[in-house]
Amino acid sequence: MKNVFNAIVSLALLTVLNSSCSKTACVFKTDSLKASKASNSSSFVKLKNGRTVYYNNLEIIKGVFTAPHLLANESIKIKPSEVEAYQIEDHYAVSQKYIMNGHKSAVAVDALPGFAKRVVKGKLNVYSKKYFNGRFAIDEFFLQSENDSRIYAYTPELFKQMIEDNEAVSNYYQKETVGVEPSKKITTTAEMYNQAVYMTRN
Repeated sequence: MKNVFNAIVSLALLTVLNSSCSKTACVFKTDSLKASKASNSSSFVKLKNGRTVYYNNLEIIKGVFTAPHLLANESIKIKPSEVEAYQIEDHYAVSQKYIMNGHKSAVAVDALPGFAKRVVKGKLNVYSKKYFNGRFAIDEFFLQSENDSRIYAYTPELFKQMIEDNEAVSNYYQKETVGVEPSKKITTTAEMYNQAVYMTRN
């Protein structure tokens, strides 16, 4: 009976997600990133000394002649080397030191260099980090169970294993989808999975 309910929930979510994606570009929208934050209000930095410091204002500063860093309350400079994780207005990000495999990176495009943004939050977390492949800065994806501090580079095999308890979501992921970007397939599948988990818990 639970499997039937999961299937109904997942199919309903798929319809909604596909409908919304057809009206927008397949990129990480600001609203989606905000939903992946640890909380919807606080800006904070988790420092390597174990302290978590909250700020009224926190932003990334970068430029041609400026090393990327965080600026807190318009006056406090925080270097990436001091930080394990941070949250600003539009996203939460974690240092690549928590990533068990994948490419190491110093690219700073939309996050601090060497940090992965969380783009989907729930029982299954999805992170994205840019790295330089020799020609371009491209996205690499990472997966994390909500009960595990470790983060692993995305592979189709690992992803299938993490969603295998929801047959409908698993079937959607494995189904060939013409014209759908791989990044969209990953994030849509993870969102479906997390929404189904949330609805069965409540």
